[in-house]
Formats: sequence, structure tokens, C-alpha cells
Amino acid sequence: MRQAVDLTVDGRIATVTMRRPDVRNALTGTGVLEGLLDSFDRVAADGQVTVVIITGEGPAFSAGGNVKDMRAGRDPFGGDPHRIEQAYQESVLRLMRTVASLDAVTIAAVNGPAVGGGCDLALLCDLRVASASARFAQPVVDLGLIPGDGGAWILPRIVGWQRAAELLFTGRFVEADEALRLDMVLEVVPLHELSDRVAELAGRIAAKPPHAVRLTKRLLRHARTTDFDTFLDMTAAFQAISHHTEDHRRAIE
Repeated sequence: MRQAVDLTVDGRIATVTMRRPDVRNALTGTGVLEGLLDSFDRVAADGQVTVVIITGEGPAFSAGGNVKDMRAGRDPFGGDPHRIEQAYQESVLRLMRTVASLDAVTIAAVNGPAVGGGCDLALLCDLRVASASARFAQPVVDLGLIPGDGGAWILPRIVGWQRAAELLFTGRFVEADEALRLDMVLEVVPLHELSDRVAELAGRIAAKPPHAVRLTKRLLRHARTTDFDTFLDMTAAFQAISHHTEDHRRAIE
């Protein structure tokens, strides 16, 4: 049986590909979410990987939550409020926490529409390169729901409070060119160039001393939630560790 998610590792670069184009790589009820969690757990356990590329097979990056599952009341959308809260914590929110906590640099190669949880998955990556056919949206307000996968946390930090409010309250789609202007993506390239461009970017990062890359990623993660004085203390500690690495000694010889 074909796997819903494929993980390949080439040196320091891991590529995670969602492979359910028949359902636009929807996260729930498709094996995609479970496959992503398994792949990221394996990446986190591999001390050699410093860059993770995340992409989708077919015309879409990810459609997010499966509306058919919502209608049928299947997990994580079924049961009383307490059960639904618990199911979200154990599934899609676990996925978002896992992505955000990776020490490896994450690059979303957004090949097509990224919607709902698929949008949040892309936005939680450190870097995003989009094809010209990519689109981004959090249209869950149209379903009578809130952006429940971390979107209301990450989006204001990327586009600013007012623009995030407009996007979340209207649920409208952002085309690739506007996403570039709003800093939602690093760059936009033709679809046939996306894989090569992301591979080039990943290669440049993976060629750097892995210890420095991983600690820099940790610093950036803490910069979102830590006060400045605590952040500087953390910086001093990380730098002290870095001075005693073989990577640093070789670099200054």
C-alpha cells in the first residue's frame, strides 16, 4: 500500500512529501497527519539532519482538515467538547508543536494551495518558497470555526496584526504574488523550478556547521516568546557552547 507521506534523507537534508494528491493532501482521515508525525519524529532523532524540506505531491500543498470527516463527526471533530479538545491536542496540535520544536531548519516548498491547517503548517516553517500557483488561506470562519491549528498565533507575527485580522476574519485567499509582498513567502518561482530552488537553498544551509545551525534555530524559536534580557542570557550560554565545538575550531584555523 502506498504511504501517505514519504521521508527521504540525503546527507544533512531530509525531504518530507505528502502523497495523497487524491484528497489534496488533507491532513485528517488520510494518513497524512500520522505520516508527518512519524517523519518528524524520525528527523528529530537523527542528529545529522539540519534541514527539512516539506512539500506536497500533486496540485496542492495541503487542504488542511478534511471537511468530510467534520460532516461525519470523525476524530478529531467528533464527540462532546472535551473529547474534541483532547483529540485536537493529540493530533493536529501535536503536529504543529512538533514542527515548531524541530531544531532542524524547516523549508516549506509550497507547490500549490495551502489551506486551513495546511496553511498553518507552511507558515510555521522557518522559510517558505512558493510556486506561482500557490495560494494561502484560513477560511475556517466560513465553517463557523476558529483558526484552530496555530494560525492566529503565527500569522500576526508574519504579516502584522491588522493584516492578519483581515485575513482571518474574511477567510479570503492570498495569491502567490500578494503572499510575497506580505512576507508570507521568501520568494515565488515557476512550479517547474520549485524543487531545484528549494534544494539549492537547503544545500546552502546544510553546508554550514550543523551545530551552529541548530543552536541558531533554537535562538530564533525562543526570540518569539522570551524577553530580551533572558534571550541575551541564552545567547551567551549557546555561544559559550559553540566556542568549544570542533566545527568552530576548524572554521578559525
